[in-house]
Amino acid sequence: MKLLIVDDHEVVRDGLLMILEQAYLIDAKKCASDGYEAIELVEEFTPDLVLLDLSMPGGLDGIETLKAMRKLLPDAKIVIFSMFDDIIFQKKAYGMGADGFLIKQLKRDDLIQSLDQIIAGQKVFSRLVIQENGGVETEKLDLLELPITNREKEVFTLTVLGYSQKEISEKLGISIKTVENYCQKIGEKLKTQKRFDWIEIAIKYNVVSL
Repeated sequence: MKLLIVDDHEVVRDGLLMILEQAYLIDAKKCASDGYEAIELVEEFTPDLVLLDLSMPGGLDGIETLKAMRKLLPDAKIVIFSMFDDIIFQKKAYGMGADGFLIKQLKRDDLIQSLDQIIAGQKVFSRLVIQENGGVETEKLDLLELPITNREKEVFTLTVLGYSQKEISEKLGISIKTVENYCQKIGEKLKTQKRFDWIEIAIKYNVVSL
């Protein structure tokens, strides 16, 4: 089996690789630290199994990487491997063609069992996601209709994607205090400061990079 692991944390990549090499016969392996590097790799390397993190630096998150990868790897098993287990993220991954959605907190045996199911052709998601008709589409509104400014939309989107306030400040070139102020203003306009509520709003308003 040819394996590709995409995660911005070296310790995660190394740990996964060690576990999978003990469980499977790995003929070839590659690792990437972000979405752009991963897409560049698969233009020449054709993995059978891809483990893909959801939140990565560089402007290309796991969902958008999945979208691009699925076109390049129509036959590969692509699995989101993330800290976030929100049902909304799972629905988005399912709709983009992922074969499974696994959380990093899984024990070794549970991880291998889930991967065995995926390799065998099963979809591994929450039961709420796997429905008889496979439908995951929801009615969406335009992001432009959100009652926030363009800069607030950037902070809002990055927050929904799981970036910390420090990471957002570095990415946008603004201070952490400014990020905090933007988050406060966004929360006041959306009438909620809860990240889970923001995720639901992001889906409703078609934040396509989620």
